Amino acid sequence: MLNTPTSTKGRNRLLRSFRKGFSLVELLAVMAIIAILLSLASVGISRIGKGQGVTAGLAIGEGLLSQARILAMNQNAPARLIIHGDLNDTIPIERDRYRRMMMVVYQTTDEEGRIIPEWKRAGSPTFLPQGVYYSPELSRADMRAGGVLPEARHQLTNQASDARQCHFYEFNGQGVCTTPGAGFIVVNGARPSGAKQPLLGGKRDLGGFVVLKNGGTTMIRDIEQLGAVGTN
Repeated sequence: MLNTPTSTKGRNRLLRSFRKGFSLVELLAVMAIIAILLSLASVGISRIGKGQGVTAGLAIGEGLLSQARILAMNQNAPARLIIHGDLNDTIPIERDRYRRMMMVVYQTTDEEGRIIPEWKRAGSPTFLPQGVYYSPELSRADMRAGGVLPEARHQLTNQASDARQCHFYEFNGQGVCTTPGAGFIVVNGARPSGAKQPLLGGKRDLGGFVVLKNGGTTMIRDIEQLGAVGTN
């Protein structure tokens, strides 16, 4: 008589391990491609103009959102794109991070499939181009209905004291955005010390996209008609 697993739990664990090992190879390959693209996007960023800076910032945001969604599905647990949101211009590194530093964080599951509360960091942080800032004021939770995007405190480095308030976009374990229709808006301008928002020079100094339920994005063509953007 052939030996077979004696419990459904054991069989499910074996199947889950096999699928997870296979998807990990895919995950590493895709994340490597995303990392290369993000690195290329950052080359020469200090030399690009205002319009190009906004365009590059949006491309970086889309790449990180894709990475977060892939991680969420791979781990079958939530993953987030977080954006630094703590204003503290008295410390140079914090001034540089404010509304420019972005990172993907994710949770994992235990052997029983239960989500472990701890958030892990996926690689190093990524910064928007110089002079380009994320705008939580324009990045509404729903670009039709309005609302404020969620925030949470996240640890940004290995130091426990380096936890900051962050804006975030989250995907669940099925890769579904928990705030479908949310906007991701970046602006280009000079930010005076202590000011929450940079001073803009014109319409072309900002741009954005809407995050769809399936993780895709749709560009906002007319920044003055944000409310007209669909959320399907």
